[in-house]
Amino acid sequence: LRPAGGGAHLGAATRRAETVRFADLLPERRWAESAGAGLRTVLGRAGREAVTVAFDDATPHWLVGGRTGAGKTVFLLDVLYGLAARYAPADLQLYLLDFKEGVSFTEFVPTGHDPSWLPHARAVGIESDREYGVAVLRELRDELTRRAAVLKRHGVSKLADLPPDARPPRIVTVVDEFHVLFAGNDALARRAVDLVEELARKGRSYGLHLVLASQSMTGIEALYGRAEAIFGQFPLRVALPGGAGVLDPLNDAARALEIGTAVVNTAGGAAGANTVVRFPDAHAAGAELAALRHELWQVRPAGSRPPTVFRGYETPKLTDDPTWAGLRPGGEPPLALVGRTVDVPGSSAGFRLDATPGRHLAVVGTSAVGVDVLRSATLSLARQHTPGTAHFLLAPLAPGTTDHADDLAMTLAAAGH
Repeated sequence: LRPAGGGAHLGAATRRAETVRFADLLPERRWAESAGAGLRTVLGRAGREAVTVAFDDATPHWLVGGRTGAGKTVFLLDVLYGLAARYAPADLQLYLLDFKEGVSFTEFVPTGHDPSWLPHARAVGIESDREYGVAVLRELRDELTRRAAVLKRHGVSKLADLPPDARPPRIVTVVDEFHVLFAGNDALARRAVDLVEELARKGRSYGLHLVLASQSMTGIEALYGRAEAIFGQFPLRVALPGGAGVLDPLNDAARALEIGTAVVNTAGGAAGANTVVRFPDAHAAGAELAALRHELWQVRPAGSRPPTVFRGYETPKLTDDPTWAGLRPGGEPPLALVGRTVDVPGSSAGFRLDATPGRHLAVVGTSAVGVDVLRSATLSLARQHTPGTAHFLLAPLAPGTTDHADDLAMTLAAAGH
């Protein structure tokens, strides 16, 4: 027999059992797992059973699809924090690129109100542009070359076979809204496709893993004729609501998904290998995520540096350039700083004015940014000369440049030039 109202109590208990909390994804001990054979993390639950996913020989790369509002960012945060809680920075590094509104990965970098960062993050692109995306892919390709040399030196063919003291960390690269990186069919898009194909093909052996996430998998011109070869290297597919495009056309498992659920498929999207998973809302667990990030940041290895951050909307400032801070009078040959290179570390871009005949600098184009480039070059050269030892002639010949020249003249005069 069952007392009146027992059905309601049973229903409430069932709902509590099915609810997935962010804490359910985390291990009991931080950084206690080895990445030798791969990376694993709990993604959520299928019914009452925990679902574990992996970056290993069987599922080296992941493809994630879902419409706007389907929980793609939440899903990625769950995965990244789950991995970061299990593996130390010596076993795991993260390269994170966001090609949409720039909110996906901001919490992994230090800010004015919170100096903490995720110790595993090496490069974070916030509102990345395509040039920076290709620069990150080039850096990863160079890392493949370095790792190939290590494997050859030890006489093995894959990362897992290296001795622990010689094993570099596994690298997980997440590209959110990756279709932007491949937009159009210009040389940059083709270069991006070439690099992704190489990384996907070779990454399995060298411990480099890719996660490509997008709202749509179709209509990417640069992938015409190559999508099957590239995406065939991505056996683990995650379909969020509206993301059935990552599955086989005959696989309709994602047709009626609710927000907070996903189809996880480990057979390249083929029907019959589906698991419907419920995962927690990382945004709703914001305080828990912040607490975990601070916990990991506090125990970061000595000498850890924050990730390099690329903000596509931000104009570089001369005074923020580390090379500028090191400029002193007497440096030969003097260096004219003109900006920052679009690469992973954000290297200084400059031009040496040595004694070679014809060693001059011209800025060509109609953009007003040219004035800023000339100003940066002039002030950096002034910084390398003792006042009174160099003369600067400013000729504002183009309309609208007189005020800029006056301001630059006053800045030079204040420095004694």
